[in-house]
Amino acid sequence: MLTRAAVRTTARALRQPLQQQQQQQQQRSISMMQNLRTLARSFESHPFQRLPVSSRGAAGDWGKLVRRSSKQVVVFVPLAFAILGWPWVAAEVMDGNV
Repeated sequence: MLTRAAVRTTARALRQPLQQQQQQQQQRSISMMQNLRTLARSFESHPFQRLPVSSRGAAGDWGKLVRRSSKQVVVFVPLAFAILGWPWVAAEVMDGNV
């Protein structure tokens, strides 16, 4: 009786690491095809992305677009001139005397 219990306990103790190792090996790794399939499905159109049929869409807020664009132009034009035009300014200031 005592030996049978000891054998079972020992066998169970030896089996547990093997079972844990097998469970870790059985976990499915994520394949590249699964990632690509998920990416392709993310581009599919869904009902909430379609234009509404029962009501009209909202009108464009042209004033907001013009204000935003003008703010961007005010920053972009001087910055572009500073980045792209500094060689010309340097040549004029130095007057060819380097």
